[in-house]
Amino acid sequence: MLEQLSNRLIGYRVKAAREAADWNQERLAEVLGLKDRQSISDIENGKRRLHPDELVTLSDVLERDVEYFLDPFAVVGEAEFSWRASPALPEDPLDDFELRAGQWIGLLRWLREGEQGRVNPLKHSLRLTTQSTFEEAIARAEDLVQALNLGKVPAERLIESIEEKLDIPILFVDTVTTLGGDSISGATCHLQDLGVILINRNESEARRFYDLAHELFHALTWDAMQPEHRESNSYEERGRTRRIEQLANNFAAALLMPTASLEHLIDKRHINDTDHLADIAAELRVSPMALAWRLYNMKWIGEETRDALKQERQRPTTSGTPKRLSVSFVTMLHAAIDKGRLSVRKAAKALGMTLPQLADLFAEHSLASPFEQ
Repeated sequence: MLEQLSNRLIGYRVKAAREAADWNQERLAEVLGLKDRQSISDIENGKRRLHPDELVTLSDVLERDVEYFLDPFAVVGEAEFSWRASPALPEDPLDDFELRAGQWIGLLRWLREGEQGRVNPLKHSLRLTTQSTFEEAIARAEDLVQALNLGKVPAERLIESIEEKLDIPILFVDTVTTLGGDSISGATCHLQDLGVILINRNESEARRFYDLAHELFHALTWDAMQPEHRESNSYEERGRTRRIEQLANNFAAALLMPTASLEHLIDKRHINDTDHLADIAAELRVSPMALAWRLYNMKWIGEETRDALKQERQRPTTSGTPKRLSVSFVTMLHAAIDKGRLSVRKAAKALGMTLPQLADLFAEHSLASPFEQ
């Protein structure tokens, strides 16, 4: 199995386990009988293969199962996350959920590599930095609307365009929710060769699209301005967020509500009619509050209309809850099991499901179960 998993991935895990145990490289080199810390550095950087006897010793001294180092679906030590979560959500459930999400993303990467045969060498990015202005973030968003040909209602084509044109997978998932209603709205996961966006599929349609646009900003600017591990999803805290999040908010608003769309859809004779504006918000798949701030920042409406529009109720939507994960993910998973590339039990374990639950996932996507229960 050591030969089947790349030295680079094993190295990430060795480093993560060593740092979690608060060991330096010199101490680990001594325990493994290596001459100096450079040998450990080479292992962690993927330049040197880890020998089987060394793996056993590592497992023992760092108190990790051997599987920790060899799991083909793990992203521990290499994946970086930025979460949008309720301020009151405790850290422990967020940390537990991150481990689960890492398994899904690791499985997704393994499936993509099996389907495509190689990593996509191209990586899309926005030409923005922390020194960029809000106006520049808005301009890049409107440029992206044009480049992706998103049309009058960008939300209608956004998911398909992000996945197919930008090669950023989107996973719709059931996240953590407390009895008090505190939850995780979404996240961006950054890997060296892959970026993934996770969205809470149980949020309202308007919230899902706003979170998607916001996380897209992070996926496209991670190398230039890495976000915090955790950020608030509260509208009430929008004025107290860090500059990176303010840039992301401006980008998201302009991506979903570009100037051209607003000029086309809004009847300026009724610019202060909040009932009319709430209808436009529904058509754009955004909340009245999001549209209120967008129009106010554009100086199309004043404070009175902004505050009134913020109080408008979200119009009913015909869209239901998105199917779990994504069509492409589940289709690749089905093919891998059906062709014998992946065992049913390994797939279920990676997804944290029982076999009946895995069969239900395929049924949800209108796919016949590739295994007998």
